[in-house]
Amino acid sequence: MDCRKVREVVFLYTDNEMEAELLISFREHMDRCPGCARAINRTERLLWLVRRRCSREQAPKRLRDRILTSFPHRQKPL
Repeated sequence: MDCRKVREVVFLYTDNEMEAELLISFREHMDRCPGCARAINRTERLLWLVRRRCSREQAPKRLRDRILTSFPHRQKPL
């Protein structure tokens, strides 16, 4: 796996949706690439903060669906 691929699949990792085979390659890259490891750490901290701060109110279902389907890994293939 390379840095570009890591950026493409980062949300699969943070959402615990990454397939086992891809996860192995992803973790191997993280062990070898301090830049990507730092970027993943920043992403995880940001998501933790957003979840913590935004948990008081729940967004309307329509808005949640629109946001979730905007992530590349959640879009349906053509």
